[in-house]
Amino acid sequence: MTRALLPLFATLVATSFGALSACGGVKHATRGAIDTAPRDPTFVEVRTTGFDGPHEVVSYSTWDVDLTDALPAQLPAGVLSEMRDEAARQGAEMLLLDRIDDAYRKVWLGLGAKRSAKGASNAVPDCTQPGFAEALADAKARGERCVKRLLYERKALSGKVDVLFEVDPNGRVLSAAATPDSSRDGELQQCVVGAVHATAFGEPATFTCRGRVDVDTTALR
Repeated sequence: MTRALLPLFATLVATSFGALSACGGVKHATRGAIDTAPRDPTFVEVRTTGFDGPHEVVSYSTWDVDLTDALPAQLPAGVLSEMRDEAARQGAEMLLLDRIDDAYRKVWLGLGAKRSAKGASNAVPDCTQPGFAEALADAKARGERCVKRLLYERKALSGKVDVLFEVDPNGRVLSAAATPDSSRDGELQQCVVGAVHATAFGEPATFTCRGRVDVDTTALR
């Protein structure tokens, strides 16, 4: 994932939640058995960039706000504390913060990581969890229904949209975007990207996983 990250830790912490409507509070995920003793949270370094050397993610925390609210540019202190505590329980040395703010999701991420001699791949694996194939078919069908409505209104519309997406540990879509070779028609893209975001894909075996769905207007005429 490549996203804009805030440059200084001092800008990350806010003192209150204000009038925000958090969607279920902070959610935490772990994968596999813990092979490191818990740490004191004060020793978990909070950063916006990862380790220089090999590392592995041991915890993954998310804090969503309602789409009608503005996502804070500064992470509320209570949320940061919860994420840091969870990372410490899993033996993390660092809490890496990231932020997503788009039309489909407003979320702060907190990834607990520790140095590892074996390291870990930065590549996001393909989704293979139970029920994923069925969910993918649902997303495609939802996208096709949307495109059919567009074709009814815009007879000359033609093109294909291929969307790559990433699923978070809770089965929610973290990000989705049309590939560069997709049709540049905005409404066509919105049909497929929106369909993906409206689908629950189930919890990945790993922290995150990726999928792909495409819709072609020529198959719908």
